[in-house]
Amino acid sequence: MKRSHDKDLSPDPQRPFVTGIEYYRPPTPRPEFWDGDLATIAAAGMTIARTFYSWDWSWPEPDRFDFSDLDELMDTAARHGLKFWIDTPLGTHMTCPIWMIRQHPDMRAERQDGSIQRPTSAGASPHGAMTHNFDHPMWRVYAEQYLREIVPRYKDHPAMGIWGTWDGISFAAAWSGGGGYPPYNDYTIARYRDWLKASYTLDELNERLLRRYASWEQVEAPRSNKAPAEMLLYRRFHYENMADHLGWMADLVDQLDGCHEQRSHGTSYPEPRDEICSPVIDSWGLSHHSADRLTSSDPYSVACECFGFLSCRTMGRNNRWWNEEIYSSFVGGIAPREKRTIPEESTMFLWLTLIEGGAGGLYWQYRPEYMTFEAPGLSVMAADGRPSPRWGAIETAIGQIGQISAHLPVIIDPADIAIAYSAPSSEIFTFGGQENSFVYEQRGLYRTLWKHSIPQDMVTPGMDWSQYKLVYLPNFALLDDIAVARLRGVLQDDAGPAIVADGHFGTFDGKGHWSFEPPEGLGDLLDVRVVDFDMINDHDVATAANVLRTEFGEYPVAAPCQYLILEPQGGMKPIAHIGDDVVGVQSADGRFTWYGISLCCTDATAVSGQPMTDQKTTGVVHPDVALPLVSRHGIAPVCRFAGDRLVAYRRGSQLGGSLLFLLNVERRTARTTVTPEWPVTAVTDLLTEAELPVNAGAFEITLEFGDVRVLHCSDS
Repeated sequence: MKRSHDKDLSPDPQRPFVTGIEYYRPPTPRPEFWDGDLATIAAAGMTIARTFYSWDWSWPEPDRFDFSDLDELMDTAARHGLKFWIDTPLGTHMTCPIWMIRQHPDMRAERQDGSIQRPTSAGASPHGAMTHNFDHPMWRVYAEQYLREIVPRYKDHPAMGIWGTWDGISFAAAWSGGGGYPPYNDYTIARYRDWLKASYTLDELNERLLRRYASWEQVEAPRSNKAPAEMLLYRRFHYENMADHLGWMADLVDQLDGCHEQRSHGTSYPEPRDEICSPVIDSWGLSHHSADRLTSSDPYSVACECFGFLSCRTMGRNNRWWNEEIYSSFVGGIAPREKRTIPEESTMFLWLTLIEGGAGGLYWQYRPEYMTFEAPGLSVMAADGRPSPRWGAIETAIGQIGQISAHLPVIIDPADIAIAYSAPSSEIFTFGGQENSFVYEQRGLYRTLWKHSIPQDMVTPGMDWSQYKLVYLPNFALLDDIAVARLRGVLQDDAGPAIVADGHFGTFDGKGHWSFEPPEGLGDLLDVRVVDFDMINDHDVATAANVLRTEFGEYPVAAPCQYLILEPQGGMKPIAHIGDDVVGVQSADGRFTWYGISLCCTDATAVSGQPMTDQKTTGVVHPDVALPLVSRHGIAPVCRFAGDRLVAYRRGSQLGGSLLFLLNVERRTARTTVTPEWPVTAVTDLLTEAELPVNAGAFEITLEFGDVRVLHCSDS
């Protein structure tokens, strides 16, 4: 078998950063539009288009395949010099062929409540949402038969670009309903029992789950998140099971092709499955919305999407990732959800994909999806197929990226600070109905530092942390053996990074039970005790009993918020209080800090007076907390601004020197003096080819709203 180290992964060797667009979901758009549309796509500088090609469409009868439309589409693309990204949604999206369900009624996914998934439609699947459970023994038989038809047919076609091996990887029938639970078919539960038997004796399982199972036949899959220890195991099984299915498909496609890249993707933010599934595929990716950022009261909320980009780069095999679905807005139809995506948002996210090391960016989509309630609006073309303002802006950005192609791909050096992601902690918050809070608080510090141009990485407990000055652990609630070993190694290494934790640090053990002695597994190293749990309630807010006092200042918490009461012991000192309660401690050497409350509570009215409970996409840490928290460890911004604020990234150029990307996300003309953190002797604007005067290591620049400037800095 071959994998990414054996392949030329670029679908366009002439372009180190690829741009493209999703185009065809059978049966729209109709064939009479293809030649003109693909000509327009190619003329804009895009080199790849994507088809979401469902197998129920191309396999109408057990003994008959029909790829006639895809044949014509691929031939048309080749005439225009385009490659195609062929998604084969056999796993999560789209229904399987209806005859398959009729021949095997037990292939239909069984839900947590025992109901059976019936054939249905979904928002992106008017012809049929996913009905089947891919654990059914016949699924691999049929999937192999299908792949052996489609892969050899197109692997040598001049328009072949990338295989989309599993789009939106998730539980069986996840997009059809089920309340977020995995499937519960008998054959799935049998696989689960086999998985358990490979790791535990029955006695060991009883000890882990605090059960008294008398036989393996009594072991059932948990059907409620209220049994967190059991659900952790069941979901872990499903993630490994998905990775096994994905790896099986990837191996088969490589046996049949072996030359073209394969990819899969998760969601907009880190998910517990990512680190398990991403290593078995050539590249990882994501989809994300592009609206309601630059048009909101906080344009720096662009960072929310950038956090997802960082996550994909972290999880992707060899850090390879695609931004494969830059959505336009969900503003159309009769159920509007977002404002119109403005041109500046469409191009900003393409640039940010490049800056964060993405292999390429694809827009979703070219024409509106005429058959679903995603239309109109979720496209870069108008309903009549002619350009919207977004199209012209995208075309300009593609041309600008072409101007800097000799410098690409960008070289990304490690940052000084890493945000740590704990998959099992994310699960625990999900089980408790707090999955949104986990995401908002996970990215809160990132958002603040992003606004101030401070580079950041992401790590998990399975990764090396030694190169960082500081690692931040937001709500690292569940400490399993891997996390405990990583933390013990860091804390016992005098040269290791400093640790800042907040929220529910170590309050669960690795089995999913509440810890008897939090922080779990670290009691002999950290002289701190969790005394109790409390919260700020509406009465506290009304009576001003809601003030968090820290070494950085006092911060009224404007909305209900839980916190842990801590008791420092030994050499640990108190550093934060609510009333008489200690809610923050620090070790004598300053290398370990724990706030028993989320640091996001320090900026509860960060966006135009919005209370924190309304900040579902905008929770941040107050800069008066975040900046000194990191600066004490020698962590600095990429550059300083004297004048209007910009957002800056520093990257390495393939030609040597540094690339400085400057972004203006505010609705005003930004005029500022820029002083990079490193000495520079010459600065060239790569888009205008102008040399900028450098005086005492600084230079002046002007950017309009939504602009991105790319400067090549000759380092001294």
